[in-house]
Amino acid sequence: MPGSSHESSSQPSTASTSSSMMNSIREWKGLIEPFLVMTLESPLPSLYPGTILPGIRFPDLGQQHVEIGTSITYNSNPPTSGPHYSYPAAWGIYKDPPADGFLVHNLEHGGVIISYNPKQIKDQELTQLRQQARSLSNFNARIILTPRLNLDTSIALTAWNYLQELDRYNSTAVKVFYDTHIVRGPECQEGLCPG
Repeated sequence: MPGSSHESSSQPSTASTSSSMMNSIREWKGLIEPFLVMTLESPLPSLYPGTILPGIRFPDLGQQHVEIGTSITYNSNPPTSGPHYSYPAAWGIYKDPPADGFLVHNLEHGGVIISYNPKQIKDQELTQLRQQARSLSNFNARIILTPRLNLDTSIALTAWNYLQELDRYNSTAVKVFYDTHIVRGPECQEGLCPG
């Protein structure tokens, strides 16, 4: 499924480029509930030998950093790799989506992103999805839950190079995807990932 560039006006509200400043909770427009990553080292769920990773594997588009605002074309929607901005979005639950250029950096840092179509996921399902994201963040806070208006399905789960689409909310599928992909991005080594 060819992707298009998806850029949002959601940007941090400061002009500072300090990495610690840019990932500051209060600066991200649309962030309604932050998840704090307190250490670089994180628990790494074990995988049994021969485990098949859930989702469709997309070709790796690299890890190039580009200037904020650069238009980027990806090979999936939502993207799973490729050029991205020089710092990630803050981890947590959003009501307005950060631009893909930030989110791809989160994937590079071993994160899992849960995108949902707000026309299809509402009320009780959205409440359940938020509760599950909170619960998963207690194990490892490298997770983002965000709406995505141009999503062709109800929910899309993404990790570096992987995308799994769900027609409806399925807590088991979300947990399995998270457990098998969390802290396995290209900048992670045995659970040690950048913030």
